[in-house]
Amino acid sequence: MMVIGTGQAEAAKLPSFLAPLIARKQAIAGDLARQVAFCSRRKDADHPAFRGCVDWHSSVHGVWALVAYQRATGDRQYGALVNAILEKEALAREREHLRREPLFEMPYGRAWFLRLAIDHRKLTASDTLLPFADEVAMSLRDYYRTTQRLDRFSGAYQSASWAMINLMDYARDRHLADLETEVANRITEAFIDVNHECAADHERGEFMAVCTNWAALVGRILDKDSYSCWLETFIAANGLPKPLTSHCGDHEHGLNFSRAWGLWDMYRGSGRDDVLKAYLDHFEGGVTPASNWRGDYRAVGHWVAQFGMFALQPLFGTEAGR
Repeated sequence: MMVIGTGQAEAAKLPSFLAPLIARKQAIAGDLARQVAFCSRRKDADHPAFRGCVDWHSSVHGVWALVAYQRATGDRQYGALVNAILEKEALAREREHLRREPLFEMPYGRAWFLRLAIDHRKLTASDTLLPFADEVAMSLRDYYRTTQRLDRFSGAYQSASWAMINLMDYARDRHLADLETEVANRITEAFIDVNHECAADHERGEFMAVCTNWAALVGRILDKDSYSCWLETFIAANGLPKPLTSHCGDHEHGLNFSRAWGLWDMYRGSGRDDVLKAYLDHFEGGVTPASNWRGDYRAVGHWVAQFGMFALQPLFGTEAGR
């Protein structure tokens, strides 16, 4: 084992095989942030605030990534850019747009907005985004209230597991007990049963992990002992994924990263070294070569670096990461 300083007055014990990535985390975060900032400065769309990075949801997770980078590293060089994007009047217009168009960016982009609100508040100690985010959270809740049972195999822009991960984390961050209970009940109803295998073909060709998000989501509602037992059954049925070494379409360039963030949460909930090793392999498979996230702008360059930041963030510790 090795002891790794997080830079946030804490230390985390992790297996020594993670040491090379730990040693590079600051440099990797800086490289990812530069790519995100390049995209976020652009005007690719006509939205009032979220207009870089080609589309609304990518712009939202672009701003999130710059916020997360500052939380992780303390580097404030992108603070002015973030503040300019999150300008008060522009946000008010975005908020009105989402009210008028209840299915706009539902659920994917709205889930990312909740993630942005969580980390923005942690960085700034400001409630600026919370009234808007509260409305977004309720819109997600209402959207899923019309669904009799969540689809555990939904992926890409319709991923129920990704929406529930962010809705649960937001409810807890805001101390919204009724919302937390409702989300926990929906997770229990749809995701606890492991009688159905989660085959890799549910996510091939797309950017959003299905199986590891499923497992990460369940870890949010079970205690550690119960989760360790559940995860043992889940892994026995499905195995651990192997990182992609080639890509079937542009979206797959983000899949190693989205699997990695779920694998981290699985490790955090269970302490299993085999899961942490899978996290490492997937992160390395996503970050190298750099063309995975710094390649053609329209294909991968406008969004994959943000996924990399989310996968890397936990290595900066609980105060700066997840």
